[in-house]
Amino acid sequence: MTITEIISILTFLSIIVGGVFALYKWNMSMRLKRAEYIKKLFDEIRTNPRICFYTLEYDIHWYDEKFHNSGDLEKNIDYTLSFFSHICYLYKNRIISAADFDYFKYELARILQNRQFIEYMYNLYHFSTNVKQPISFVDLFEYAHENHCFDTEFWNKDSIAYPCYLGFRNKSH
Repeated sequence: MTITEIISILTFLSIIVGGVFALYKWNMSMRLKRAEYIKKLFDEIRTNPRICFYTLEYDIHWYDEKFHNSGDLEKNIDYTLSFFSHICYLYKNRIISAADFDYFKYELARILQNRQFIEYMYNLYHFSTNVKQPISFVDLFEYAHENHCFDTEFWNKDSIAYPCYLGFRNKSH
C-alpha cells in the first residue's frame, strides 16, 4: 500500500467520523429544541391568561344557552380548545413523539371528562354537519372520538340527552 492510498483511507475515515459526530450533534440539538418546545407548550397552559384549562378541569359551569356570543368566555374556551387541538395535531402528524404527548395526557383526559366539553362538541358536531363544514377543533374532536368519549346518543342530532344551543334540530324538538 502506498502512502497516497493510506492518506486516502485516513481521509475517508476522518470524513466518516466527522459525519457521524456532526449527525450526533445535530440529533442532540434537535432533541433539545423539541424539549424546549414541549416545555414552552406546557408552560403556556399554566401562564397564558387566555387558556382557561382550570375551568375545564374543575368542571366550572360554562356551557349553556348564553355561551355563544358571551364574549371573552367563548373566546377563551375556544382558544383553549384550539390550543389542545393543536397538540393533538402535532401528535397525529408525528411532529411530537408519544413520550412528548404523554406530558399533555392528564390535561386532555380532564378536558375529555368534562360534560360541558362533550355538550359543546355535540353542538359543534351537529351544527357543522348541518352546514356541511368541518367541525372546529377537529384534531381534539378526533382524539376524543378515538378515546370513546362520545356515547351512542352523541351521534343522534335529535337526542334529548344533549342540549341544542346552535339550532340544528328540527323545530318540532
